[in-house]
Amino acid sequence: MPGVTVTCPHCQNKLKLKSPDLLGKKVKCKSCENPFVLKADGKKKSKPAPDEFEDDFGDFDDSAMDRVRRARKRKGTSGNQKSATAASSKPDKAKKKSEASIPLPLLIGGCVLGVLLTGGLGYFMFSMGSSLNAGQAAASKVEVPQKFAKFSPEVGDIGAEYPEGWKVENGGGQGGVQSWAKFISPDEGTSISIRGNMTGSALGSAGLAMNQGADAEEIEPPVVDIHRLMKRKFEDDYSNYEELGDYTLLKTKMGDACQSIFTTKSLLGGKQKGYRVTLLTGRVQFNLVCLCDDAVFDKMRPAFDHVVNTVHEK
Repeated sequence: MPGVTVTCPHCQNKLKLKSPDLLGKKVKCKSCENPFVLKADGKKKSKPAPDEFEDDFGDFDDSAMDRVRRARKRKGTSGNQKSATAASSKPDKAKKKSEASIPLPLLIGGCVLGVLLTGGLGYFMFSMGSSLNAGQAAASKVEVPQKFAKFSPEVGDIGAEYPEGWKVENGGGQGGVQSWAKFISPDEGTSISIRGNMTGSALGSAGLAMNQGADAEEIEPPVVDIHRLMKRKFEDDYSNYEELGDYTLLKTKMGDACQSIFTTKSLLGGKQKGYRVTLLTGRVQFNLVCLCDDAVFDKMRPAFDHVVNTVHEK
């Protein structure tokens, strides 16, 4: 029996039906795999046996079409998920790209700064350790002066006894320049200096005159006021100058003297400790400074005290 010819509307592939009873049914094209409704191209031809068509289109039943629709639905959902995942990954990639693209000068500057900070911290710790070790070593090796020599220059008005073997520097005493002297230890870590000051003497005489007639118990020696005034000069001359406690009154060959213990910093940053002593006569005032490393101060105090007690006006 002659068959019926149908054309796929999608790919124009022609199919020949063996039975006109299949017209109106929805099938899937074997060529392009798109579904379409079977419609005859021309006049109907004689019907073939039904079982002959089913050999070619047996898989296009309703259940098969349902499976095709479900598969397409799943494919569309999977595609949407992939698109969403790809879209969400774009900001992360952009962020990583922006983080990776740090300007080279900024990166180099950060590295250099880190090295400097690390080196500075290391140097500070090393310096602190070196200072402590140096101070302990100096304290253990310091030689406390046991013998003293007389200092009595031909020019000048200062006399004293100083540690034997120490270097002596002095000057002034003429041409309007006040006398001065400096004694320096062999390792140059300890020094004792004396300097005259006519201005201080004049202020002391004025203070003594003002105190005349006052109650003796309320009068402070004039050297105390001069000692307080000289503190300002020492604060200006010495780095991180700080006095420990109050002053102490002394009796020396020159009469009343005022003494304070102070701390300061050396040129290399180490801590130093010493005496500041003000000595006053009716004619001249002397400022005496004994200075050494903080670690050896206690050992050097007997030598400092000896010099202070022997300073005199010539």
